[in-house]
Amino acid sequence: PHIRKGLGAKLLDILSVEAKKLGVETSLANITSFNQPSLSFHLAQGFTECGKFARIGRKHNTDFDIVWMQKFI
Repeated sequence: PHIRKGLGAKLLDILSVEAKKLGVETSLANITSFNQPSLSFHLAQGFTECGKFARIGRKHNTDFDIVWMQKFI
């Protein structure tokens, strides 16, 4: 019921503001390649892909990657 209402973006904004106050300059996320909604969300929030572990896991007989994303705050 709370999907696609902007809550994730608002929470990420708050997290970024508070992290910046503490001197944090970079936000990182690691996401499975199966999670396209999360990958799309992070891209929309200004993250860029900065690395990938190819075929790092297997679920339901299908290999998946771990995608690292980064945003400078």
